Amino acid sequence: MLVLFSLLHTALLLPLFFHSAGGCVASGVCGGISGCQNPYYAQPVQPAYCDCAPTHACGRYGCYQVRNRVAAASVRTQQTSQGRGPSDALRFASGESGLVPTTSNDEKQPQIIDPNERFMQCCMEQNLPDACLEKCSFQTYTKDVLTRMYLRQDACPIQAAAELQFCAAQGQDHRECCVRNGVTTTIAGMKCLVLCDQTPGQIVQLDMSYMPCYDRFENMNSCFFYEMRKRR
Repeated sequence: MLVLFSLLHTALLLPLFFHSAGGCVASGVCGGISGCQNPYYAQPVQPAYCDCAPTHACGRYGCYQVRNRVAAASVRTQQTSQGRGPSDALRFASGESGLVPTTSNDEKQPQIIDPNERFMQCCMEQNLPDACLEKCSFQTYTKDVLTRMYLRQDACPIQAAAELQFCAAQGQDHRECCVRNGVTTTIAGMKCLVLCDQTPGQIVQLDMSYMPCYDRFENMNSCFFYEMRKRR
């Protein structure tokens, strides 16, 4: 019964959640090249109307707070990173993405070491609304959250899932870690490594044969988290 529930849950989510990011990571580096751009994806449709407070601006998914990015990333991370360890991450199937370069070449910013702060910093640079920023830590970014987003039971729209996943993975190739972490030990085998390669341009159409990989998303997310910790 648990296996059946897992497969049904996966069947609901897999068609939605694969996105290969084509932008810069929170440090402003994309594939080792500074100041990269994102030519791969069209901009999502901006909301027709935003009734934003003076401290907010109108973004792709509604109002987002205009704030000092580095300082606020630290504060927001402390607010969202309470009490749990790294959880699951998904890769998204979405033709819509408004990923933007995160840091220009001539912009000097303090180096962020903590993975959750990097996650949050990237999310803020995508101008995500507060309801989505609440998901931008490895403690709060979970399969349950994504399910609620898909079912429209969460204020963060499912269209923002591409940005969330991009920021969680930081546009890196995690396949070596995923092999060590048992991601290939499902009946899908090596196919699951497709989900671990988050480098720009890796676009794959997922189908039901990837469903067993869903049982190893926690392992994948651990790779995202711990390999980010190793980078300085």
